[in-house]
Amino acid sequence: FFSSGINPGGEDRFYDTAFSPDGNFIAVGSEGDWYISEISTGNTVEAISSPPDSVNAITWSPDGNYIVMCGAYESNGARVQVHEYDGNSWPIIWEVPTTTSCSSADFSPDGSKFVIGMYWYLGDGATAKIYETDTGLLVDTFSGPRPNNCGQNNNQCGQIDGVSWHPDGSKIVTSHTRNDEGVYFWVADVDEDNDGYNTTDQGDGVVDAFPTDGSQWDDTDGDGFGDNPDPATTPDACIDLFGTSTADRYGCPDRDGDGWSDDGDWAPDDPEQWADSDGDGYGDEYYYEVVNTFYHVNQRGDAFPNNPTQWNDSDSDGWGDNYANQSWDEFRESTWPGILVSGATEIDQFPINHYQWLDTDGDWWGDNQIGDDADACPYVYGNSTADRYGCPDTDGDTYSDPTANWGAVSSTGYCQADGLPLDPTQWCDRDGDGFGDNQDGNLPDECPDEAGSSTIDRVGCLDTDGDGYSDQGDPFPNDDTQWENRDGDSLECGGDNQSGNNPDVFPDDPTQCKDTDGDGYGDNAAGNNGDAFKFDPTQWSDFDGDGYGDNNGTGAVNGDICPTQAGNSANPISRGCPDTDGDGFVDPEDAFPQNPLQWSDSDGDGYGDEVNKPGGDDCPATFGTSNENNRYGCVDSDNDGWADVDDEFPEDGEQWVDTDGDGYGDNYLWTVTFIEDADNPERILELREQRGDAFPLMPDEWSDQDGDGKGDNLSDDFPLEVTQWNDLDGDGYGDNFTSGAYQPDDCQKTPGSSYRDVFGCLDSDNDGTSDTSDPCPYDPDIFEGRIGSVVCEITEPQQDGEVAIDSSADGGEPTLIYLGIAIVVLLSVIIVAQFSKTMARNKARQEKLDEAMVNSAFSEEDERRTAWIDYYVTNGQLDEARALGWVGEDPTEMPQWKQYEIQQQQEKDAAIPKMFDLDDIL
Repeated sequence: FFSSGINPGGEDRFYDTAFSPDGNFIAVGSEGDWYISEISTGNTVEAISSPPDSVNAITWSPDGNYIVMCGAYESNGARVQVHEYDGNSWPIIWEVPTTTSCSSADFSPDGSKFVIGMYWYLGDGATAKIYETDTGLLVDTFSGPRPNNCGQNNNQCGQIDGVSWHPDGSKIVTSHTRNDEGVYFWVADVDEDNDGYNTTDQGDGVVDAFPTDGSQWDDTDGDGFGDNPDPATTPDACIDLFGTSTADRYGCPDRDGDGWSDDGDWAPDDPEQWADSDGDGYGDEYYYEVVNTFYHVNQRGDAFPNNPTQWNDSDSDGWGDNYANQSWDEFRESTWPGILVSGATEIDQFPINHYQWLDTDGDWWGDNQIGDDADACPYVYGNSTADRYGCPDTDGDTYSDPTANWGAVSSTGYCQADGLPLDPTQWCDRDGDGFGDNQDGNLPDECPDEAGSSTIDRVGCLDTDGDGYSDQGDPFPNDDTQWENRDGDSLECGGDNQSGNNPDVFPDDPTQCKDTDGDGYGDNAAGNNGDAFKFDPTQWSDFDGDGYGDNNGTGAVNGDICPTQAGNSANPISRGCPDTDGDGFVDPEDAFPQNPLQWSDSDGDGYGDEVNKPGGDDCPATFGTSNENNRYGCVDSDNDGWADVDDEFPEDGEQWVDTDGDGYGDNYLWTVTFIEDADNPERILELREQRGDAFPLMPDEWSDQDGDGKGDNLSDDFPLEVTQWNDLDGDGYGDNFTSGAYQPDDCQKTPGSSYRDVFGCLDSDNDGTSDTSDPCPYDPDIFEGRIGSVVCEITEPQQDGEVAIDSSADGGEPTLIYLGIAIVVLLSVIIVAQFSKTMARNKARQEKLDEAMVNSAFSEEDERRTAWIDYYVTNGQLDEARALGWVGEDPTEMPQWKQYEIQQQQEKDAAIPKMFDLDDIL
């Protein structure tokens, strides 16, 4: 032996295999698949994925045409499958479910059957089953004894692991495990029916022709019916003659194959018939084909096997097609089934109507009320067909005459019976007004859905006032004296009938209908020949539309003096002439036609002469244009609206009032100009070219060139610098230190000239660097470097008059001179020192006073700044407050508790008594 491996499908496990009978192929079972492989090549020629979870056993039939697959249990049971080779593939021809896994299988020697062995659990546990190969018929089931009462454990013991069929076909061996270990031999019972005749030939040449029937064993003619007589099963009535009859007797010839023996068959050559009970020549077996659900065609045999006068029932209603009354030939269609048979019974008068068969009143409508074409009047002859069948129709229009239970109109408004039973041209009258709905008939109803009595303009429509005209065609449906409105004007104008109610005086003029004053002109002033004065017979025209009539003839009332010119004057001499403002002066003569308080303008300046009335001319005899200060029409030389008598600047059109009396007008105007800063040429100043008074309430201030709100005369120390205005220490640097301020003084209380590091601080040597930052505060040549790291040539302040003595001088006379000078100088120094000491003491005292004044000024400035900050914050002007140095938090963004805390503190501060201001007291 040698190994040659194959692995069909690349599976990782296989459970069983079997050679084909010719030895050229093997069948292999795996996990949910099974394969057929060719041995010589190892190729897989068939792969099938239809078994259960795994194939426990697979076996090939002796003829090679069948394969049995024995499946394992899956979620809902196991299966046994039989596959048959069809020349190309191996389809399943049948399968059977089992309650437990199938473990093994084997074919009988002739291949007609196979046996399977089962696992240990559930209903099929530990059993063997035999099936017919081609049909799947279960032939037998048998099982082992299952010793030790293992059956009490829910069949949890005993398992058949292997089965094999003996070559003689009469024995089967099974091998068992799982608490039922052993091998069991099973032998076929050769005389299953115990009649003394073996099922198979046991060497004596005798075989039971009926192995499962103990009452029969011989079949001489081989027709399947036993030779033993009754009471044996299916005894053959013709033992020596092959036959297939079963109906009247067994085993006799039956040439038409209908089960009846030829001798007992009424029609031995007709397989559909064998008896004719009523002798009408039609066999008792009734055959037909059905069309359209109910109707029989190709009828054969007798539908009425006990009635010799009937045999066909074409409409399958149980009534025969034949009839006995020859007079029916007049009404029957020639194509109807059935023939005239004298004395016929069970007659169908309507042989092709499944639902009808009887007609009591003879009008050829069936009596069956639940069927088609039912006679609505089954006991009264009738010829109606339109609304219902078989009821009286007097006028012959196919609609039945109405009855108590069938009116002309249904409850839902549809026409039923004939609403006009005596008029063959009309039948439907939905509204019941006596006029038919048929528009081609007599007097057709033009309003078929609404009852009406109209007859003149249209028929059968609503006529409320009963004048013969329909409401639809009657402009006056509630007035029987009026029905026409030829000119189509308003119904309020009345109808054309002059004898009727409220007649239209102008029936052919749609623009007129009434003439109240009887002057021949219609009341509608806008219509043809309209009367502008419908209550005045002397007036009718008003050409200018001013309400005064154009007729000025004899007898005319309120004639228009100006008939072509609209006017509102009521003065008899100017009646109807224009007076727009109604002041009694006609417009052509009224200087102010729109002003009822003015009418003349003597000086022609546009202001009325009525001086005591609004807008009156205060100088009525002098032309003037003034309109300010409640003075109108007076001379205004500079045209600023102010009269010269009121104008403090009568020649200046931009000024008229000087409230503070400083000679500058209150109307402050300016234009912006840009100039170069003289102290800083690279800097441009934005200044104002002013007209008028920047401070109209301050007589000592009028100019503010830099626009900082501080007057240039007194209050602004920097009249050309908008960001600075105060300089308390007088050093030329402003005290405003807010963001953006120009050169703010870093030492506001001390005069200083520093400008390099800070502005306005003490700079003893005037080199531009403040003493606090100057490494050599007394040496003007050194101003940079770190203090203490620079060698200073001058280390103390220079006194005025100080003289340097040259110690290297030679010569006696000069020396004496110099010595004398030195003594004088020394004495002077002593005197000066004493004086200086006194002056220094006085200066210190004065400086203290000055410092107190400066501190007071700064304190006042701080108070003003703080007050303005509080004002701006209170009013929400936070940007202005920050410009003054405020760094607080936006109150609206504070939490409520914080806002409340601040409010409480402000109220406490406000409650503290303030100190008196001495200036106010003095």
